[in-house]
Amino acid sequence: MDYQVQLNNGQAINLTNAEFDTSAFTATLNDQKINFVNIGGAIINKHIIVSVLPVEATQTETETQA
Repeated sequence: MDYQVQLNNGQAINLTNAEFDTSAFTATLNDQKINFVNIGGAIINKHIIVSVLPVEATQTETETQA
């Protein structure tokens, strides 16, 4: 599934075909001892994460015409 991680500085991280355990990720975000999380190979301060939203797959014109 594809996700978009919105940060409080206006940036977004797009994760393509991401497979992760949402329960473990939520537990990590809620753990006060942890300050940083690994998202798609990027180490992010968890306090700047605004949202993690699923993104619907979109087709390009080339895929539609094929």
